[in-house]
Amino acid sequence: MPHLPPLGLPARRRLAGALCALFATATAHAGGWETVSASRTYNTIPVESDDTVNPLRGYHRWQNQELVPQAAPALDAFRRYHWRDLESVQGQYTFGAILADLKAARDQGRKYAFRLRMMAGYDDGQLYAPAYLAGNASCLHGCGFWADSGAASGKTWVPDWNDPFVLARSRALLQALAQAIAASGNGASIAWIDVGLYGQYGEWAMRKSVYANRPAGIEEAGTDTRRAIAQMHFEAFPDQQFVMFIPYANRDALHYALLEQTITSKPVGLRADCLAQAGYFRQWTDHPDDWRQFADQWRKAPFVAEFCPFDSGQAGPATARAQASEFHISSVGNANFALSKPDNQRWLSLSEPEQHDMLMLGREAGYRYGVDSTWVSLTADGQLTLAATFRNSGNAPTYEPWKVRLEIVDAGGVARWSASVPVGLNSLAGGAVTTSVQSSWRVPALAAGSYALRLIARDTRPADGQQRHPLAWVLSERDADGGLTLLNLRSR
Repeated sequence: MPHLPPLGLPARRRLAGALCALFATATAHAGGWETVSASRTYNTIPVESDDTVNPLRGYHRWQNQELVPQAAPALDAFRRYHWRDLESVQGQYTFGAILADLKAARDQGRKYAFRLRMMAGYDDGQLYAPAYLAGNASCLHGCGFWADSGAASGKTWVPDWNDPFVLARSRALLQALAQAIAASGNGASIAWIDVGLYGQYGEWAMRKSVYANRPAGIEEAGTDTRRAIAQMHFEAFPDQQFVMFIPYANRDALHYALLEQTITSKPVGLRADCLAQAGYFRQWTDHPDDWRQFADQWRKAPFVAEFCPFDSGQAGPATARAQASEFHISSVGNANFALSKPDNQRWLSLSEPEQHDMLMLGREAGYRYGVDSTWVSLTADGQLTLAATFRNSGNAPTYEPWKVRLEIVDAGGVARWSASVPVGLNSLAGGAVTTSVQSSWRVPALAAGSYALRLIARDTRPADGQQRHPLAWVLSERDADGGLTLLNLRSR
């Protein structure tokens, strides 16, 4: 039996001395395995040159756009939808666009995120709720009103968020959508859902000025209303990952969604709609006691963001990069900047330093998992031992159910044996934190030949075509599929 390096020592000290940086011995044993005792260290790709694309970190596809150039397409896509396009007649739903986008994301190897909206912007004269809702006799005060801010471009239809009929129809919309997605068989391809419907663009913010001349009986959305809108999302999709918009004015609804409700099976994350806007996070940093309730939510649920539009020269990229670092933002929409330019000129309109900050934002946001070192021992009778040190040099953990596997793979790429390595990637929160593990297994006899011993992180969800591709280690030595070959084994 080979002598095992004690786990109590730091990883690199355990690899020093007689084992050095790379040491291996092998002796043939007829009818069994060639014995092996080997150690190895690995090279983490520097963040400055790391173009690894992994799910739910870095940039995601935003409204069918990916404007910051990446080494590969994003593995998550996000879109938003107006209620009027989903229910033109009361109770008659047309979810074809959402279902098609969800299926397309699945077919492209992505997962899909979305938000529903009852409003868009201001003063455009558009009704974004269903036509049947405006002035409906079932509402106490017409279900909403047209606000006039004096802008020449038009008026704004503001829903009566508090009205029981508006809330009932909102709840029915979400329940019908949940049923349609379940019937499509693609529900496992949802990455996250924004808690939407309320506020401008469904982003949980409203100008108080629109209520200056409101009709009698209509008030701003109350605390109970905001909680009810969040609750109806959770009840419709209890097993999906949600994120919640962060305006300070909605701190009570955030408290309910993140800290009180027990409907969702996954912790609710955070959502920022104005990354890159200087001072945006002051609404929280100016109220540190309030923010303290939510400041560590990133440790267990994703923080997702999109840009407030900016043009070159406005310090947007540098601001966004600093905000993502400070608040542990994992994924950012890859668009919504330089809107004054045609799409094919928007990236090119940024200066070289601005482009650098945008690229670095995508590299720094979210997790960056790697392996510092491994030590492998295999005896002639198949006693296999692995000692390994894992590192997350990123900004946040992963929030998905990865399971690290040790696999023995034949020359055709088929795993002939595998075992679970007892490391929880979700618990490695980032900031270069490491953890070391050591485990042993009895490997069965396999047909004579050469095999690769590999470490790979796989999605543990059912193999129904909606699993993530293997997580890509941020290592120079990684294989094409993102896994890591530790060494070759030989069976006699």
